[in-house]
Amino acid sequence: MKKILLSVALATLCASGIAPAADAPATANNRYALIIGIGHYSNAAIPSLKGVQHDMGSAHQMAASMGIPDENISYLRDEQATAEHIRQAIAQLNQRLHGGDRLFVYYSGHGTRWHESSSAEGMCTEGLVATDGDVLSNREMGKLLEPLARKTDKMMVFYDSCFSGGVVANPMKTRALTINNTLYTPKFTSETAPGSCFSPSNFKTRSLSTALKEQGGLPQNIVHIAASKPDEVSFDNAQHGGLATTAWRDCLQGEARDLDGSGAITVDEITRCAQGKLDENLANQPGVLGQHMTVGGNKEFVPAWIKSAFVTPVPATPPAAQNSPAPVPPAAVHQASPAEILEQIHAQRDGSRELQVTAGRQQLKIGRDKLELNVTAPQDGYLYIALAGSDGKSLYLLYPNKLDGDNRIKAGHTVQLPRKTWQVDAGGPAGRDSLLVMVTDSPRQLKQLKTEAAGPFVQTLLDRQGRSLLQQVMASSANTGMAECSSATPLRNLQVSKRCSDAFASSLLQLQEVD
Repeated sequence: MKKILLSVALATLCASGIAPAADAPATANNRYALIIGIGHYSNAAIPSLKGVQHDMGSAHQMAASMGIPDENISYLRDEQATAEHIRQAIAQLNQRLHGGDRLFVYYSGHGTRWHESSSAEGMCTEGLVATDGDVLSNREMGKLLEPLARKTDKMMVFYDSCFSGGVVANPMKTRALTINNTLYTPKFTSETAPGSCFSPSNFKTRSLSTALKEQGGLPQNIVHIAASKPDEVSFDNAQHGGLATTAWRDCLQGEARDLDGSGAITVDEITRCAQGKLDENLANQPGVLGQHMTVGGNKEFVPAWIKSAFVTPVPATPPAAQNSPAPVPPAAVHQASPAEILEQIHAQRDGSRELQVTAGRQQLKIGRDKLELNVTAPQDGYLYIALAGSDGKSLYLLYPNKLDGDNRIKAGHTVQLPRKTWQVDAGGPAGRDSLLVMVTDSPRQLKQLKTEAAGPFVQTLLDRQGRSLLQQVMASSANTGMAECSSATPLRNLQVSKRCSDAFASSLLQLQEVD
């Protein structure tokens, strides 16, 4: 649907628009963190990890980058982090959380693996080693976190440890490294993991990500980041902290790049940036095959609004061909299409909410048919509709609009759009339209977008800043800066939580325009 209306006038960009990913992100009192770090174990048989003290600070910086206020961050350090205290801290978080909140759980310390007698042959269990030597298996962690995962809009779990008893058999893999006069220590312990799981290449591993799925956790709402693969060690830097933690922190705070040109930087793109740093640190180390971070769940989650999303990346220059007298031209910078941008916004939805949207026609005749939609909301909220045109270049915000501005919708109520006061004709060219329909807990600040007027609708400008503003505005509550949503509010009830929530349900439809 390229031609929605014939008259298109230039609109001014609102001067009070969202700033490009501020250095100090605004905090929101509906975001929480639990940070666990064990560098010195009360169980004397378990070796110390000197870098964990630095990991605690790095995890705090990650939480701050994600807009989590200090008063909503809980810590368990060293002797505090017994298995029972970890269980209690998770239970207390569950009591504080409301629907639509966000949660960051971080663990740095030793991990382990073993074969349980109740498990199938060839299946290893992973676990986190508490300070007293007790182990919280991935199965138990899944049970503990499952109620939180069901309640939160997004839950991100990051552990910098390894579960690789199996690499003990290879001293070249498990020895401590010295790189640039700095000691790197493997973050595993075999004290709790005797037996056949010391040979990981022959065994499958039930990861925390798998355990959360088994407990009914929604992959759309969970992000699970591990510092290494199940059969690798994770390295601890005594001077700076875990290699994976340090690299991921730096990439989250601005070093990552918007590789797909969507206007937002995802968990996957941050992890790719961090992996590059790991590869560089461990390059040319004899007998070390590397440390490879893994991501489970929703890799497209955008945890923070990073300044570098507004910056056009420098295109990579391919290596010159051998014996070629002329230089090879640089690769083109990828720019996400309007449809891909809508897909990225859709990926931020709360997967527990089902938004019912039906189109009157899946195929529209150009010059004859009109768009018809029926929308039934899963909860009270605000309805928004965006359209990526069949020309592959245009992106319009159809609803709300200048002729129809009250976009409130009630749970279970079906809204028929467009209304009599406005309509959307199939204007061509032939091709596919993408429609993103959203019902948000709280309103969005559409005036902060970079747009041009298109009759009663607006067309979003898709330069680098326009893409980033669109992603940020559509995925974020307009109420974030309000006093009741700031960290200054000591108590929240369910109504306040909903007004401050970023959460939304969405549906992505594909319609075909034909001649």
